[in-house]
Amino acid sequence: MNTYLTPGRKKDLVSLLKCLKLNIKDLTLLDTAFRHSSYLKENKKSKTENNERLEFFGDAVLKLVISEYLMKDYPDYSEGELSKLRAFVVSEKVLTQVAGRLDLKKYILVGKNEKRSMPVSILADSLEAILAVIYYDCGIDITRKFIYEYFKEFMELAGKNTEIDNYKAILQEYTQKYNLGLPLYKTVSETGPEHNKEFEVVVVLNNNKLAQGKGKSKKEASQVAAKNALEAINKSKK
Repeated sequence: MNTYLTPGRKKDLVSLLKCLKLNIKDLTLLDTAFRHSSYLKENKKSKTENNERLEFFGDAVLKLVISEYLMKDYPDYSEGELSKLRAFVVSEKVLTQVAGRLDLKKYILVGKNEKRSMPVSILADSLEAILAVIYYDCGIDITRKFIYEYFKEFMELAGKNTEIDNYKAILQEYTQKYNLGLPLYKTVSETGPEHNKEFEVVVVLNNNKLAQGKGKSKKEASQVAAKNALEAINKSKK
């Protein structure tokens, strides 16, 4: 495998690392993270590795760190809810935004056609490949710190943008708008085995029951209850 880096390329990569506040010793591996298959095909470098294997591993690393965060920060969420949040954070859209903020585009090696348009998938894949390099060269702690620094905004945003979270917010906005007080959520039952529990929650406003809901977690049941309450309110207006 060709591992030669020109002085200019080394200088560029060192400059990037300085901006990212990273101390990666293996510049050859970092260079590989930026090397798209279209670049190798166009330059007939069949013996040089592209970034696809690093991208594969970086994707797994990112999901692990995001999953750790979500498990800790959303203790009442079910597997399905956590999966929705993680899917948002590791989406191509978010990866592309982070890659743009890190100004990775100027370092990516691609074919001429791709360079003109630079598909978002290439930006996202390159970022995942870089995460793999950080893990290999610096370890999980530095990788986790890096991901927290650049993805924390999206991890926090995830819980506010999923559909299942909106019902409680909408109900609270409605009760506050009409000075009705704040809705309260009470768990009234918890059934089923430990690995497959079902919760039932009622939403109460000024000691009056508005509605109830069931779900695989207290959080999910609360959202269903809020949704049912909103539907009941809308019906009463007709």
